[in-house]
Amino acid sequence: MLDELRACVVEAAEDDWVYFAELVGMVREITGRSDDLLDRTGRAAARLVRDGRLVPGTLTEAEGFIAWETGPAESAARIEREVAALERAGVWPQPGDVCWFDRPGG
Repeated sequence: MLDELRACVVEAAEDDWVYFAELVGMVREITGRSDDLLDRTGRAAARLVRDGRLVPGTLTEAEGFIAWETGPAESAARIEREVAALERAGVWPQPGDVCWFDRPGG
């Protein structure tokens, strides 16, 4: 699943930045499953960030995509914490929640 998700995200990121909630839909489409969807997406996103396959950041009106200044391991841990907080609250991510993604060198 991870390779297929990476390919989907990289393809989508060629046109525009990708927000975390989009990944949720991609994981559902790839796996055909909805159980533990948020957790699986968070773990997959964190892994892709740790492996340097995706760059997490924030999106601003003035500057567009701004990569987080943290390294891959710390950024991945942040994603995992934010996803866990959404799960505890019983909230599905909205555009802009958790983070946005760009491809490396994007």
